Amino acid sequence: MKTDDYFMAEALKEAEKSLTEGGIPIGAVLVRNGEIISRGHNRLIQNDSVVLHAEMDAIENAGRLNYEDYIECTLYTTLSPCPMCSGAVI
Repeated sequence: MKTDDYFMAEALKEAEKSLTEGGIPIGAVLVRNGEIISRGHNRLIQNDSVVLHAEMDAIENAGRLNYEDYIECTLYTTLSPCPMCSGAVI
């Protein structure tokens, strides 16, 4: 069984991707039933975006999920979500 430490390490890898791209080093992974279903990293600078925080990127990359799918998900992120991302998660 994969642990919280494993998923946080994967989120850190996403943060490293953002840093390598010249962005802000924040990453996230979306996990459902013990498996990563989506990854994302902060793309504010890379895409000249005001909304592409790591959490939003991971949610977008997951594609359309239904309510029941989201209930079974855990979002691991390397920084506490801002109000916008917290609202999206809720």
